[in-house]
Amino acid sequence: LKARYEALQRSQRNLLGEDLSPLNCKELESLEKQLDTSLKHIRSARV
Repeated sequence: LKARYEALQRSQRNLLGEDLSPLNCKELESLEKQLDTSLKHIRSARV
């Protein structure tokens, strides 16, 4: 449970643009894709 909590905290920090230095290129690309998808959902909900 503690490991899951820490993983969620790390993920949240990454989504907020914090603590990105330990991420490799593939993880950064995945984060970018996730942010793009979320932004598209937000934009479509506003219309």
